[in-house]
Amino acid sequence: MSYSQELKDKIPHGFGKIIAEKAGVNQCSVSKFLNGKTKSWKVENAVIEIIKELEAKRETILNPTKK
Repeated sequence: MSYSQELKDKIPHGFGKIIAEKAGVNQCSVSKFLNGKTKSWKVENAVIEIIKELEAKRETILNPTKK
């Protein structure tokens, strides 16, 4: 499995627009990156930030009393 595929598997469907806005690129660039057709450090960094945010939210929901 490629690196971009691993990242793609960690984000929910429909997050392309959010990632594109965060990276300052268009949705096509995000799609190409996530499908392994191009490389983009802007898109990669945006995807990693989104994944971190989602993981933090999941942790808060699953363990609301932890600080």
